[in-house]
Amino acid sequence: MDSANRDMEDSLGRSESIQAITRVSPKRRTLGINSMRVLLEGLTAQQASLVRSVALVDPDYLNHSFYLEHQTGKRIAYELRSSELGIFIAGWVVAPLESIRSTNEAILQIESPSRRERYVQAAVQLEILMDQFSWTVDGNVYQGIPDYLMHGYTDLGSQPSVTERSGREKIKVDKQSMLDRLLETRRRSLTLSRHREELVGWSYNAVRRDIQFNQIGVEELSRSFGDESIILSEYLDKGLGVCRHLSILFQLYLQEAGIDCKVVKGNLKFYIFQGRHAWNLVRLHGRIYLIDVTHPNVNEPFIVSGFSEREVYQRAREYSRKYQATPDEQNHYKIGTA
Repeated sequence: MDSANRDMEDSLGRSESIQAITRVSPKRRTLGINSMRVLLEGLTAQQASLVRSVALVDPDYLNHSFYLEHQTGKRIAYELRSSELGIFIAGWVVAPLESIRSTNEAILQIESPSRRERYVQAAVQLEILMDQFSWTVDGNVYQGIPDYLMHGYTDLGSQPSVTERSGREKIKVDKQSMLDRLLETRRRSLTLSRHREELVGWSYNAVRRDIQFNQIGVEELSRSFGDESIILSEYLDKGLGVCRHLSILFQLYLQEAGIDCKVVKGNLKFYIFQGRHAWNLVRLHGRIYLIDVTHPNVNEPFIVSGFSEREVYQRAREYSRKYQATPDEQNHYKIGTA
């Protein structure tokens, strides 16, 4: 990703304001006393410590999250309070990426490789658990594309119906079924925590490794499922997909590092290609990057950056690429049990 790194590195040190990416939020779930108790009792010791580290705003908490029992000398973890869990949940619903960044920062303070690995696994499972407890599964269809892709997110495309599809499949994100890949990405995000440009490049290569563009294969798989949703891992298991699968996967990988990334759908005119397309907008180092995982620039990723979406689309035109995002009302999604 040499050209992407150069483009990103050229932007370091500049602090101009940028245009915010539009946020479309589904309904938040209100947890009662019983639900809070169930969640609190279901957390592992590692997950409880991660929650407490974020609630207490103490990145080094995992190194002193226990005390030694006087009689046995065993390590006993401090108890997580319901109020601390409430703080964590409230933060997750409002800014899940910030919560992921905070848990990653806490794990980075652990020196023992084996203990760090236990917390990596706990963090990804905690992410799935928080997704399940944070948003209401009400069967409603929402317009747009959310900034954060949660467990159970289902991309309906232009079809607002939850029971029918029109021309293309409904793509469901089941994070549990792709746990190994999310764990791999979370480990890599910790290794490259101080080199986020390299992490973006690694994620790009991982997506290209995991999914090969195959329009015919996607159409065949789509027909076999009829109107049913297809979980993203079906495409990963077969190693095939098209732009919408590649861009969703790219966002999921970057989310494990707490990097702001969003799928954008619309139209692209690029030499002889002209039609529907999906790409990503990434926010990093005070800039917005347009990254097209599907159509690379020869053997390198296609990436342009600027301080606003308008600027990156203008820069893309310099490379004979005309990207035009569709309005929110032309994109639909729902949240369901994955």
